Amino acid sequence: MNLLTNFSDITKIFYSTTMAYIASGLIGVLFLGYCCYNGVYYLINPKKYHGIRFTTKNIAYITMLSAVSAAVTIVISVTVPITVFPPVRIAFEGLMVKIAGFIFGPIVGLLSGVITDLIVMLFVPSYVHIAYIIVIASYGFLSGCVSSLNRAVGKQKWVLFLFTNIFVVLFGAMASVMTWFSPVDSIKLFAGLNASKTVLLYIIIIGSLSTLCIIWIIMFIYRHFDKTKKRYWDLVAIIMLAVINEYWVTTLISAWGDIAFLTVSQNKTDTDGYGVTMISRLAMAPLKILFNSAIIYLTYRAIGPLIHKDTNSALQY
Repeated sequence: MNLLTNFSDITKIFYSTTMAYIASGLIGVLFLGYCCYNGVYYLINPKKYHGIRFTTKNIAYITMLSAVSAAVTIVISVTVPITVFPPVRIAFEGLMVKIAGFIFGPIVGLLSGVITDLIVMLFVPSYVHIAYIIVIASYGFLSGCVSSLNRAVGKQKWVLFLFTNIFVVLFGAMASVMTWFSPVDSIKLFAGLNASKTVLLYIIIIGSLSTLCIIWIIMFIYRHFDKTKKRYWDLVAIIMLAVINEYWVTTLISAWGDIAFLTVSQNKTDTDGYGVTMISRLAMAPLKILFNSAIIYLTYRAIGPLIHKDTNSALQY
């Protein structure tokens, strides 16, 4: 009985800001591991190490991506006032940051995200919270990690498709278990409405299954249109990028900044409002994954060949 009670207390973490801290900490650990790996690889075999090479052309391309991301966000913010809200602003900024990370690697992606956010904040003052800085930096870093993995697997691109499916299944299973055993019976929504534990389970399960369906449908339909399969495998990596960023970063970490900005917490006994924003983002995840995959893929197909043509040394392994 004590074991079950302790497990229930642990699962309550999923609907508290502690989950955002854990997600952020894991990205920090991944970043340190990536830096250590590159440092050790350089010490062991410096001749074969392919690090960041800040040539004039490479810096120009990186600057272009950051400038375009900032400019688009600023123009949209002036045209559509709602985009000054941090959650909406980050969504627009994140698209080009993810592309920068996917093309130039984790470190450049991380730096591009932070620089872009700082530039936008200079021209479009808005609410500042550490969560949003972590989110935009994570977009670039994790996208770069997916790009590194994409190159590491070589022609075995099915590994990326397998990883993507495993990630969605594990995330959905973890969220379902933590919800089922959580002592949180319901979450307060807007206008006095409550979402029961059963409704939350349905949202998680249906959302996870919808994401898997979208991935499989896109893969099998697009496979018949791409005879060379080269673009097909690019799409596999981009879908993996969109899935990991949406579930890991947007769902778990952005909700931390949202509750501080929106002040949705009703009182100090209802998980401080984190669960409200987290579960709403989780419900929208499948559609956002589809939208992000389409935009990133089309943009990458347009500018990727131009950059890769003369900047193979810019890629970070």
